[in-house]
Amino acid sequence: MQPSLSTLRTLHRHHLLFVPFENLSIHSGEKIILDICWIYEKIVLRSRGGFCFENNGLFLWVLQKLGYNPRVLSARVLNKQTGVYEHPFAHIILMVELDGRRWLCDVGFGEGITEPIPLEDEWEEEQDSGVYRVRVEADEWYLERKEEELWRTLYKFTLEERTFEDFREMCEYLQTSPKSFFVWKSFCSLQLPHGRLTYMGHRLISTEYTKGGGNVKTTRELNEEEIPDLLRQKFGIVLSGKLIPKDD
Repeated sequence: MQPSLSTLRTLHRHHLLFVPFENLSIHSGEKIILDICWIYEKIVLRSRGGFCFENNGLFLWVLQKLGYNPRVLSARVLNKQTGVYEHPFAHIILMVELDGRRWLCDVGFGEGITEPIPLEDEWEEEQDSGVYRVRVEADEWYLERKEEELWRTLYKFTLEERTFEDFREMCEYLQTSPKSFFVWKSFCSLQLPHGRLTYMGHRLISTEYTKGGGNVKTTRELNEEEIPDLLRQKFGIVLSGKLIPKDD
């Protein structure tokens, strides 16, 4: 199959619609291993999801097998609470060149882009999950999302090429450090055609996207006993270990 933009868009969208963004391994006694064979077995054969290293790692492998020649980049996520950018290797993203244009791909960021977005300064477009903008300052690129008529930076990155193995140390840190967001909270989130369904701690959050980048959220409190059935029914996930819900 010849690589094409239409196929890239379809692959990107379908990954998000069928593979959850989740960190349940961290809260059910399973170690996350930065290895494509292990990730494939977990996501494809066991019908699971993963966080950025797993989801974008699998997507990297798929694109390589289909002849897209993707490049691995690292991004610094902006912490909404502190206003500080996280470690450069705390988020992995991909870049694909097609027909003389560069495209940002990211299937591992939760409420991020649903389709590849061109890496062109001041490019703005509305997708199912919101309105996004790409801008560049010097050699740093910024991915931004419109929220209530204001632009919020999701993360920044450069075009310096990395390798998948460069993220091994940070993968270990994020699943073990008491300072890690992934250790504080247990979550599972899945993109829907016009919304998002998210389990977090003892809550189920339904998000409906509205025109222009808005959204409407509804929240339902959960007791611990109903969480396993909810994960199975809503996300298709059955854990091998006991989940310890967290939402610190």
